[in-house]
Amino acid sequence: MAKIVIDVSVSAFKFKEMYRGTVKNLMAKSRDGRNVQLPLKIFQPFVTHQGLYGTYEIEFDERNKLVGVNKIG
Repeated sequence: MAKIVIDVSVSAFKFKEMYRGTVKNLMAKSRDGRNVQLPLKIFQPFVTHQGLYGTYEIEFDERNKLVGVNKIG
């Protein structure tokens, strides 16, 4: 299984745009330098009143389908 690690810093104000439907994806650069686009909805369990902050490990199967997201920092 493939894994990437990304650092995320999104304010609560910006994250609210997802609920309005204006933003559906998060664009980020993984720690190994790859640009990735991920659906914001996979981060919903990690959103606080301050927004979405932290380091996340994203795991994919051999077909590059999302398997899981873990907060690691």
